[in-house]
Amino acid sequence: MKNVNSVNNTLKDQLSRRFEYLRISVTDRCNFRCSYCMPSDIFNKDYKYIPHDRILSYEEIIDICKLLKKVGLKKIRITGGEPLLRKNIDKLIYKLKTEVMIDYISITTNGSLLTKEKIYQLKLSGLDSITLSLDSLNQSKIKKINGTKININLAQTLGNIEKYFGSVKTNTVVIKDENDNEIKDIVEFMKKYKSEVRFIEYMDVGESNDWNLNKVIPSNDLIERLSTEYDLEAQLTEASSTATKFRISNSKVTLGFISSITKPFCSQCNRARLSVDGMIYTCLFANQGFDIKNIIRSDNHEEAFLNYFNKIWSQRNDQYSQIRFSKKTKLPKVEMSYIGG
Repeated sequence: MKNVNSVNNTLKDQLSRRFEYLRISVTDRCNFRCSYCMPSDIFNKDYKYIPHDRILSYEEIIDICKLLKKVGLKKIRITGGEPLLRKNIDKLIYKLKTEVMIDYISITTNGSLLTKEKIYQLKLSGLDSITLSLDSLNQSKIKKINGTKININLAQTLGNIEKYFGSVKTNTVVIKDENDNEIKDIVEFMKKYKSEVRFIEYMDVGESNDWNLNKVIPSNDLIERLSTEYDLEAQLTEASSTATKFRISNSKVTLGFISSITKPFCSQCNRARLSVDGMIYTCLFANQGFDIKNIIRSDNHEEAFLNYFNKIWSQRNDQYSQIRFSKKTKLPKVEMSYIGG
């Protein structure tokens, strides 16, 4: 095992992928029951959530991030569950920005708790961007997909995000025969804002979402469909970006297409995931994680933690999306609501 002194900010895995990005799940709870993530027949009133004493405190999360900053951490996304259900999330973001000095911090939310005051509070905390889940514009369809009766004033919420953050980002999980007929409508609606509209292929995350390949619409089909409606200009992206991007000419809209099923991006994946109870996962489709909670909760843990994370990352060879259809043995995958999307 490498000594902590040899661990530096060029930490690479077995496929020469650098570690730079951490997605932190701050809660496994959500007030939605989206069919592709937390279906209500499984995540019901009897579902056992992680008990409070097993959940990482904000202080422990900050400690972990300070140590990971030493081995290359630059970017963080706050996820869940629904991250805004966790109290005082703005205080965590503020400390990650001012004490840990993270370059870029974003959050993914269903938007149900995004009041104007909350959006302003998040901006003051140092948050760089908000990504809003947007699976339909039709209220009845939204309620069918998310399994609730919660109403969101979408125009008002997006307007407030644009006001305080300068632009908005949305994620749409495209599912055949459920919301694929709304793609153009969503783009037209988002043309009111300076926005990045991302369409995500329906993925086989976790074991609960009843995934079926026949429900997947390839991103290329969506691109072809939209190119008949708009003049699309291809955009350059960072090597580690998960999205293929296009700008709609003479508009404020950028389109992003995330194609985990038909065009995997494993070769450039630079991210790890931290679960709410202190497990490190090196892939969204992982079937096991690495427990760091006990190390963090022990005295004088810096060297032990860095050596352990170095071992985790240096032995990493995940490339599930590239081999999903060639795998002969199907192993159970961890739920997305537990480690974040």
